[in-house]
Amino acid sequence: MATKITDRSENRRLLVIDDNVLIHDDFRKILQPGPEMQRLDEARIAVFGDSPRPKPLMDFELDCADQGQAAVALVQKACQEDRPYAVAFVDMRMPLGWDGLETIEHVWAVDPEIQTVICTAYTDHSWEDIIHRLGYDDRLLILQKPFSSVGVSQLATALTAKWNLARQAQQRLEVAEAANVAKSQFLANMSHEIRTPMNGILGMSELLMQTPLNDKQRRYVQTLQKSGQTLIQIINDILDISKIEAGKLKLEHILFDLRQLVAEVQELFTGPAESKGLRLIVTLSESIGQMYVGDPVRIRQILTNLIGNAIKFTVHGQITVSVVVTDDVVGQTAVCLKVQDTGIGIEPEVHGKLFAPFTQADGSTTRKYGGTGLGLAIVKQLAEMMGGRVGVESVLGSGSTFWCTMQLRKPAATSVYAKAS
Repeated sequence: MATKITDRSENRRLLVIDDNVLIHDDFRKILQPGPEMQRLDEARIAVFGDSPRPKPLMDFELDCADQGQAAVALVQKACQEDRPYAVAFVDMRMPLGWDGLETIEHVWAVDPEIQTVICTAYTDHSWEDIIHRLGYDDRLLILQKPFSSVGVSQLATALTAKWNLARQAQQRLEVAEAANVAKSQFLANMSHEIRTPMNGILGMSELLMQTPLNDKQRRYVQTLQKSGQTLIQIINDILDISKIEAGKLKLEHILFDLRQLVAEVQELFTGPAESKGLRLIVTLSESIGQMYVGDPVRIRQILTNLIGNAIKFTVHGQITVSVVVTDDVVGQTAVCLKVQDTGIGIEPEVHGKLFAPFTQADGSTTRKYGGTGLGLAIVKQLAEMMGGRVGVESVLGSGSTFWCTMQLRKPAATSVYAKAS
């Protein structure tokens, strides 16, 4: 888990790991020059006439360790205190205990975010060897000894800035994800409050249709019913995707008749298909059994979304629905639902976006055909919850084939039967 740094200041904590304590002093002189060091520098300039040492670009907090085990203890303590190190400078050769590579492995196991600089005057390990050992990683740099004051100061400045930017990005991502979860939980909890008044409106309009009405009044009530049904479908889609994202949607595991379920969905869409002059063809392979254990309501929802989309985006031709067994083992069957249409088709570059929430092929699709763009996202989530996956094959202007797989359990003798409806 990522360690948190407080927001009161940027993290400028550095760790130097080197068995030579004189190297520790060199880093302190470069990165933590106090008044005493400034006076020594002035004296050196007066005696030798050298140039003054460059001042560090910023103030750093520096800790030192003379071998790997002690360094790991410091890293562990820093993480426990929520004050992690941003950068570690690690010597390659340390005769007592771990060498530099082994030290880095242990340090990264404790704190995988720490930026690391290998300090070495030798070529014990090639860059290829280091990459093979530690992996190619943007947290890793090499500083050749003897190093310059400017080089050390610039590295410390750049790498601490990089660490802080990465942490800020992670914190923003966590805030955004928390807000998204809160939104999903809110919408999921609003299910009853949103659906109840809409069902009341639809119920009252249904009762109104049964009273004496003139032709104009009947048209008005029919429009009210159709609009209400469309709105409640949109609400249902939004609430379903919110439940899934909030982790509140649970699948049932009950005995149901798969063949009956498919027949009922076919009957549901026969009228809408025929009203557009389309043929709706449904085939089930002989290997499909009758009784399975699963969630018939959600399987019905998957089929309804796929067939409904196919009819919506098809002007002429036919919709072909097929259900086949793709794998059959003891106690479990893998089933594939496939819906093929002769509709408008989809451009290849948008295939990958279709199963994302609130996404349709383009803006004109939404304007012409309507919808929330949630149907396929719900299909994908439900399929994955059932141990399956989804896909699409399509050519623009030549129709589309959407498929969905799922794992269904075979019934046991003690299962309780539940109709698919």
